[in-house]
Amino acid sequence: MGLFDTVIIEGLKLKAPREVTSFLKSNNSELPKEFQTKDLDSAMSVYTIKENGNIYIEERIPTGKKIPFNYPSWSWNDNRPYLERLYFKFKNKQYNISDESRLIDETKTVKVKSNITNTFFMLSYDEIGGRHISLDYEVKAVNGKVKSIKLKEWSIESEEEANQRHKSDQEFKLKRDESFAKRREFQSRWYYPILREIYNPIVFFLKLFVQYICNKITSSSYRWTGV
Repeated sequence: MGLFDTVIIEGLKLKAPREVTSFLKSNNSELPKEFQTKDLDSAMSVYTIKENGNIYIEERIPTGKKIPFNYPSWSWNDNRPYLERLYFKFKNKQYNISDESRLIDETKTVKVKSNITNTFFMLSYDEIGGRHISLDYEVKAVNGKVKSIKLKEWSIESEEEANQRHKSDQEFKLKRDESFAKRREFQSRWYYPILREIYNPIVFFLKLFVQYICNKITSSSYRWTGV
């Protein structure tokens, strides 16, 4: 699907046909409060529509504090072979991004009033009671305030379609689990660490070499035409 933005509904009551409300009620559920849209920034931004129709966007601002810099992230587990880690350590040092003692500005999320004037569609696609339901609303906003919201398209998955999908999903999960089990078995062999330290770097540096050659060919074949 690519990048998108999230739209959260807070307090604003959305309208839906009887078929939708009856289906939701029979499954002890309500209309969704979170939607996705590709008609705004498409930058993983988060918008909130309040009860009065005002639209807010989440932004990050400095708190005035400093926190340790983590590269690439605090949860990243580096499983690369030694030669690859050595290569990136040297490369990252050139850009000064390997200094673990470096401090950066801490930020926090705040909601800022938006001033967008746009007509956009927001879509929800959820599984309720084992069946998929999709709702596509058209939102017209002027100067950061909603002027109208209309449900343009909706669909509820039939029980037959849902059963077939669950069957296909189960078959996929079984094949995936079998593949993962084979991989874990291979990784548990005594020779796996040796292959990992030899084979992976060969492929990695061969890829870098091919990229280097391709870049050289592209640069040498480029014709500059000045006016």
